[in-house]
Amino acid sequence: MKPLGFLLGSIVGAAAVALRDTEIGRQARPVAKAVLKAALAAIHEAQVRQARAVEAAEDLFAEASAEVKAEMLAKAKAAAEAKVQAASEAMHEAQAHQADIMAAVTKLFAEANGQMTPERLSAVIAAALAKAREVQDDGR
Repeated sequence: MKPLGFLLGSIVGAAAVALRDTEIGRQARPVAKAVLKAALAAIHEAQVRQARAVEAAEDLFAEASAEVKAEMLAKAKAAAEAKVQAASEAMHEAQAHQADIMAAVTKLFAEANGQMTPERLSAVIAAALAKAREVQDDGR
């Protein structure tokens, strides 16, 4: 807007100098002054409209930016919750497998009637390993 204002001012100024001391200049002065005031008012109105448009664009950008950030945060939160849920399920499954193995070992120990010989201990360990492999294979 400033180049337009400078150009307009230059034209009006040159016309004022040319017509300053003439009768036409004296009569044209109020008209030139009114034209200049109208031009200044138009320039001001254009500046106000431009400022409003810039403010509206900035507001729109800020709203869109906030929504994008909120969506990204929601996606990250959902992904984190899914990982926590998967880890929790895996932990519960591992605890269930551990309980199955302990039950098998306890059963084998009970079958030994509390008399553990090296042979029976080896059998219990072998059976526990077999049960662990079985549980692990069932989990796959």
